Amino acid sequence: MNANFGRYVSLGAGVSIAAAAMFSSSILVKADAPQAQTPAAASSRPAPRADPNLYRMSAGDVIEVRLFYNPDLNEQVQIRPDGHVSLSLIGDVGIAGQTIPETVAMLEPLYASEVRTPRVVIHVRAFASQKVYVTGEVIRPGIINLPGPMTVFEAISEAGGIRNTGNSKLAILIRKSPKGLPEGRRLVLSANGALTPEASTILSPFDVVMVPESKISRIDRWVDQNIRQMIPVTMTAGFSYLIAKQTGTGTVVPIF
Repeated sequence: MNANFGRYVSLGAGVSIAAAAMFSSSILVKADAPQAQTPAAASSRPAPRADPNLYRMSAGDVIEVRLFYNPDLNEQVQIRPDGHVSLSLIGDVGIAGQTIPETVAMLEPLYASEVRTPRVVIHVRAFASQKVYVTGEVIRPGIINLPGPMTVFEAISEAGGIRNTGNSKLAILIRKSPKGLPEGRRLVLSANGALTPEASTILSPFDVVMVPESKISRIDRWVDQNIRQMIPVTMTAGFSYLIAKQTGTGTVVPIF
């Protein structure tokens, strides 16, 4: 009888230990389970990486701000000359100079305090009257209007294409830097008989696209000469950055 009692005690202890182990496991599983995100945390996204090919919105653009789960809050606004828009729920925000992904990443946390699931979509419905300048070895050099996003290759095509004397594989893109000075960038347009991603670079208002000669010894001197030629006739306020910095030899544009 004592032996049986010892066996029962031993069995009971084993069951108790197994139950305790199962209970401990369940606690560990629950502790490791991911916590549910609050709407505010779920709405915050990492800042998008800068992409030079994306269109940057500017004053005069008309945009539509749509909230996917709250369509009654959709609204269409125009970017004011100061680069700001006024939105009914979150007030005054500055968006000029930003891409659509950058603006979405900025607006969603602002809406998170007002709506449960802020999913923002932005469409540019109308573009301001913006221009670019195409010069160099093209058939019709001059100013081209931007009715919407336009690539470097499309702008060259609008200017009649590249002359026989032009370099069909290279272009120079001059753009206003954050310091208000002109900066140049070499773009390889084609390789192995096909267009490169650089040929699809999206132009910003008041960019200058320059197609060089097929053979040229000093690209920076050629850039300066072309800028000198365009200034007296076609210079407008938007292109004034091209003469923002001068030396004794004329405009200096660093080419990267």
